[in-house]
Amino acid sequence: MTAMHAMILAAGRGERLRPLTDHTPKPLVAVQGRPVIVYTLLRLARLGITHIVINACHLADKLVDHVGDGSRWGVQVTWSREERCLDTGGGVVNALHHMGDAPFLVINGDILWNVDLQPFLSAFAPAQMDGLLGMVAPPTESGGDFLCEAQTGRLWRAKGDPNGMTYAGILVVAPRALAHYSPVPFSLNHFFDAALQTGRLRGFPLQGQWADMGTPERLAKAAQMGWIVEGL
Repeated sequence: MTAMHAMILAAGRGERLRPLTDHTPKPLVAVQGRPVIVYTLLRLARLGITHIVINACHLADKLVDHVGDGSRWGVQVTWSREERCLDTGGGVVNALHHMGDAPFLVINGDILWNVDLQPFLSAFAPAQMDGLLGMVAPPTESGGDFLCEAQTGRLWRAKGDPNGMTYAGILVVAPRALAHYSPVPFSLNHFFDAALQTGRLRGFPLQGQWADMGTPERLAKAAQMGWIVEGL
């Protein structure tokens, strides 16, 4: 079992799911009877990752009240509250003081996955990488965001490429690589681009099932996917 820490990104408004997210934090939107964030908490607990930081901004009190300290799902949750939403990059930087010095896992709060993450976590090589992106097949016919070299994991931006892959919202990152960023609103994509420039960003194709529920159409599809509850 791994002692790695994890962070779940859960602060955003969920604009594409409005009006549902006007009154429900996106990570609390139910899929097959459970809030989507609960699936991630349960799967992390099964993996042996029990120290989890969650950021919160939009409807933060509702999110914190529901999840609490995480003990119902076998984890220990620490909250990183944001007075204004810091986006994905700023949210991670704002929580660095909770994460320690070792590489840690970052997971989007609006994805569903049934993946053995251990090979992915083991593939992170701090001497060669600042970040390792979990990659999946594009969820739509519009193509992927990256091309990923099979042998080395080397990545290239390739928006809409039919042979491309999509970032799964699952990342391992070295804290030192983010230490010079300020906790202001910015996307993790800025960090990805900087790491691509230095050759220190890699990709790893994930094996298993994955989906997101970020739009009404994808939420409706997720309601029909039997694998979401497997093993939980």
